[in-house]
Amino acid sequence: MTLDAYRDLFDVSADGAYLDHAATGVLGRHVTDAVGDYLEGRAGRIDGRSPNNFPADLDRIERARRRAADLVGVPVEWVAMVPNTSYGLNLLVQGLDWMPGDRVAVPGCEFPANLLPWLGLADLGVEVDRVAHRDGVFSVDDVAAAIRPETRVVAVSAVQFLSGFRCDLEAIAALCRDRGVLLAVDAIQAVGAVRLDAGALGIDLLATGGHKWLGAMQGAGFVAVAPDLMERLRPMRGWLNGPVDWDDFDAISTDLHPDATRFHVGTMPTAGLYALDAALGAILGVGPDAIERAALANAARLGDGLERLGYDRVGPQGEPRSGIVTVRADDPEGLHAHLVERGVTCSLRSRLVRFAAHAQTRPEAVDLALDAVASFSRPVAA
Repeated sequence: MTLDAYRDLFDVSADGAYLDHAATGVLGRHVTDAVGDYLEGRAGRIDGRSPNNFPADLDRIERARRRAADLVGVPVEWVAMVPNTSYGLNLLVQGLDWMPGDRVAVPGCEFPANLLPWLGLADLGVEVDRVAHRDGVFSVDDVAAAIRPETRVVAVSAVQFLSGFRCDLEAIAALCRDRGVLLAVDAIQAVGAVRLDAGALGIDLLATGGHKWLGAMQGAGFVAVAPDLMERLRPMRGWLNGPVDWDDFDAISTDLHPDATRFHVGTMPTAGLYALDAALGAILGVGPDAIERAALANAARLGDGLERLGYDRVGPQGEPRSGIVTVRADDPEGLHAHLVERGVTCSLRSRLVRFAAHAQTRPEAVDLALDAVASFSRPVAA
């Protein structure tokens, strides 16, 4: 699939500019068609297909697992489907054998999904250390300074939700291996937009939801868990953690699956997984490299245009390495309202204005947004 063909799958109105993929991505026709197919089948409206969709769902879930594994560079055995990023991170939070005095290091600029689960371990005597940051940017040395002898996990976002900072996962992973510390990665602001090879990097656990840069629905995502860690985690138990004897449901087994499907507890959000499967298939069809080039080109176009208009960018400077571009303004609420009135969808976060174009965003939509910003008459923050 060419990039132009991929962009043609998205029917966002040409009268506006949707630049809010860091909040919620757009559903393309390939995704809505897949969900429609699922719903029609469940309604019994497709000849030869039973509303009892469970067998077909298992095949679709398996294909989604394979596609997710291909996208993040791991064997399919590492991948389990989960409802969201928080659930995926909680496989580690709730599954590790914590002891009083254990510690976790988390950047001070993290989204709550990658902070609150760790803070919830306080009842077990686990403490959280915050990695120092400057304007949503931190270095490998900052991470190293937060690691203590009692640290068991470093948990970072591959891309920071507000600044758009893309951390050096390769160096952080090497640091964690050297210190004997596990590395957990919240990848929801990266996967689907920029390349992330979890296997080559040596990430112990990667978790992501599907509704942002992957362009799928809320309530369906995936996790990749390295085998060494997989064996150490205690999964929440349900009827799909291990083999099922379909001919004799009285033959109960407590065995776990040998791969990451041991984290599959029970019935899944199948409509969402049809969507995720279709979204992953399209991204792989275009090619993750092409997707990243287009997303970063749009971010650069936005960043350069906003700087020319006098806006101060938050976080990393120079060429963007993620799809997120965030700026300061003297009247951020006024600027945001002004943009909404002109059909530009972006986010207001912590009194900062965040733009997030994706690969499917056409350059003319970026230019429309920049024209709307230019027409805002209030002064720019110094």
